[in-house]
Amino acid sequence: MKTLILNGSHHRKGNTAALVDEFMSTLEGDVNVVDCYSVQVAPCNDCRFCYKNPGCRIKDDMQTVYEKIEAADVVVLATPMHFGITSAPLFTVVSRLQTCWAQRHVRKQPAPQGQKLGAMLVACGTRWMNMELLCDGLATFTFSHINVSEVVGRVYAKSTDKRPAVENESAVQPVRRPAHTSDHRPLGEWAY
Repeated sequence: MKTLILNGSHHRKGNTAALVDEFMSTLEGDVNVVDCYSVQVAPCNDCRFCYKNPGCRIKDDMQTVYEKIEAADVVVLATPMHFGITSAPLFTVVSRLQTCWAQRHVRKQPAPQGQKLGAMLVACGTRWMNMELLCDGLATFTFSHINVSEVVGRVYAKSTDKRPAVENESAVQPVRRPAHTSDHRPLGEWAY
């Protein structure tokens, strides 16, 4: 089993890192973490190169990220919530998945063989009604374009400004269950 974690936090010891560490503690197989703050990835500029060609005209670290996504059995989006959405570096990385969308919907080519599992880990400084909507929408869109057949969980560790994520058992407990269990038990939906 190969797991790819796209980490959208620059805090090495922060709340998102705590969720990622808990998640990784249960995983078997190869685990690869892409630090979205460290990779040199430009945002999609809608040049539409991918409408006629596979891949992307922009040649940067995203070429390696594409390979890692393709090789992964499990893809995890891990991020702090910034202004109701993922961090900007994670958003930049997923914006470059436009080529995956174009492959299916413009070039009309079949999706790659095999199916992936997906999960999302989000650390939120506070809480408010319906705060998950934008992150969930982005995750759904992202996962649909990289051949994720099943989202095995979305975990939100809320109010981390008052209580660190690692102390939030409602969020940490489901993260400790591996994403690749044979029964595909969900990590947990809307854990606080």
